[in-house]
Amino acid sequence: MTNTTTSISLSSSVDTMKNITISDHPVVNKLISVLRDLSLKPSQVRGIIDEISRFLAYESTKSLDNSSVSVIPVLRSDVPIYHIGIFREKSTLQPIEYYNKLPKNSTETAIVLDPVMATGGTAQAVITTLQEWGCKRIVFVSVLASAQAFVRFSNTPGVEFVFGAIDKSLDDKGYLVPGIGDIGDRLYGAAA
Repeated sequence: MTNTTTSISLSSSVDTMKNITISDHPVVNKLISVLRDLSLKPSQVRGIIDEISRFLAYESTKSLDNSSVSVIPVLRSDVPIYHIGIFREKSTLQPIEYYNKLPKNSTETAIVLDPVMATGGTAQAVITTLQEWGCKRIVFVSVLASAQAFVRFSNTPGVEFVFGAIDKSLDDKGYLVPGIGDIGDRLYGAAA
């Protein structure tokens, strides 16, 4: 089977997209390069994601004030914080929400943690859910995103994005190229 890719150029300068931050930290860049090794064991993948997350946490919180804040991980793990569980249907690449454990009253700011952003469909579903919940400011943090998602969300009002890096294309299955593989499977050793 031939693997086709969809490539999107980043025609707009990052400087003009004030709602998007791409980490330029050399440690983040090195860790993402290491993470691309698909032979890593799940424990190694978790350790690398944990280390990258620490750098991105700094980037995503440096402009916060003392307003109420919530942290919203997209379920690929079991963390005792508010949860929104969404998976991407493999044939249509559309997001499917299967779990929503947001409390009745929203916070002013939500920090969303999702390891990868490929097409941006899951991110858009999470953003819509949080806006309907009443959240006024959303900070979306991903280790790796596609150029397609980067362009899709540039200058999105009320939403900020912090990415570890940007991959320039998606394959015919909607995976990032070169990517880091199916991160959910890689984090927990699930069969692909």
